[in-house]
Amino acid sequence: MTTTSYRTTAGGGSVAPGHRNGSRRRRSSRRRGTRLWGSVAGVMVLSLLVGAGWLVGFSQVLAAGRVEVTGLDRVEASSIREAAAVPLGLSLARQDLGAIASRVSSLPRIESAEVSREWPRTIRIAVVERRPLLGVRQPEGFLLVDAQGVAFETSPTLPTGVLRADIDPDRVQLLVEAGAIVAAMPPDLKRRVVRLHATSRNHVIVLLTDRTEVNWGTDADSVLKSQLVLALLKRKPSMIDVSSPHTPAVR
Repeated sequence: MTTTSYRTTAGGGSVAPGHRNGSRRRRSSRRRGTRLWGSVAGVMVLSLLVGAGWLVGFSQVLAAGRVEVTGLDRVEASSIREAAAVPLGLSLARQDLGAIASRVSSLPRIESAEVSREWPRTIRIAVVERRPLLGVRQPEGFLLVDAQGVAFETSPTLPTGVLRADIDPDRVQLLVEAGAIVAAMPPDLKRRVVRLHATSRNHVIVLLTDRTEVNWGTDADSVLKSQLVLALLKRKPSMIDVSSPHTPAVR
């Protein structure tokens, strides 16, 4: 006769050895199954990540196929695209947006450029063109200068809304201050201006169409100075001094 022994458990019960061995085998089998499914799931996730990486980084599905340019007024879109030199066919994810923006910003007429991706296949370039405020007389025409004092283009004639400035084009800071004066002028005053003359930042002269000469001084308080000039012009003076706007003078 076979004798079966039992082990007493902590709870006071007893477990047969055969039952105990069977439980161990089942637990081991479950662990092996869990590890197997974990491995399969890991492989599937890794495959998905690799596939997604390939799709984004190398597939032609998400490759640049179009360059869209916005913010243009005086510059042709073709000039921007040519300067941008966007490598069409290269995935959007691998496009060097900083390098594209740098190439576009190097154009003389462009003040700044911002480049972005527009999925699935477009590179968007938003530009800010330089706006001429002043024109410096040159033998070949007028050197156009923007608010930053940058001379970026030569025009045979003075464009509408751009004021002539008798200022050394190498005096960048002086051009900046003259540009700030012009930018502060309301249309009623600006259309009466013939030209500006300056040899130093403290001595900017504005000549008007009726030959009135305005000693503007610096670009400080230019909005107030503009209002004063318009008010004092009613006296039909030959000279107005608003260099100290709180104590203006006429003659």
